[in-house]
Amino acid sequence: MRIAVLGASRNTGKAFVEQAIEKDLQITILARSPDKLPFTEEQLSKIQVIKGDALVKEDVAKTIEGADIVICSLGAKVEGLSISGDIGVEETGAKNLIETIKEANAVTAPRLIMVSSTGVNGFYDVPYVFRPFYSLLLTKPHQHKVVAETAIKNSGLPYTLVRPALLTNGKLTKTYRADFGVCGYTVSRNDVAHFILEQCVLENKFINASPSIAY
Repeated sequence: MRIAVLGASRNTGKAFVEQAIEKDLQITILARSPDKLPFTEEQLSKIQVIKGDALVKEDVAKTIEGADIVICSLGAKVEGLSISGDIGVEETGAKNLIETIKEANAVTAPRLIMVSSTGVNGFYDVPYVFRPFYSLLLTKPHQHKVVAETAIKNSGLPYTLVRPALLTNGKLTKTYRADFGVCGYTVSRNDVAHFILEQCVLENKFINASPSIAY
């Protein structure tokens, strides 16, 4: 199985790559600065790295060529009450992915797995105490995630939209809950990566679905 990853240099994308190479899966990643990737030499020996940008359609095409699954873990950096980085990158990234896959006209299209967020499609999966925080800080980045999610849903391609609760840098616990409408406060990036790898990829679950994940 060949998996392409956009957003592999940090956070959930990085955690996914680290776990996936332990399963001897073929991993291709897209990176703006391959010399700055946060992987060991041993890990890099198991990864195909394409130098480029998710905002450049041609770079995306090179990365996903021949892939069975594409992981899209793009998004702005949210630290405390500040947001930085490429706000809206998930929207452009999703557009480039959809157009590239359709233009390739492969017999079997790869499945798109996007890391989104709880609270994107209403607050049914957000605890009451967190709702003011989501409304205050995450309205703008969530607008871009809504556009990306909608484009993927309407593309006609197989997909999974993974909606984690507030993300932390905690350890892998494997004790998370994941299903439509799951409501919780937090979940670690390592556990989200584990869910994507084990249940969405290896067990082939949640096709054309939007599961939330939390503790």
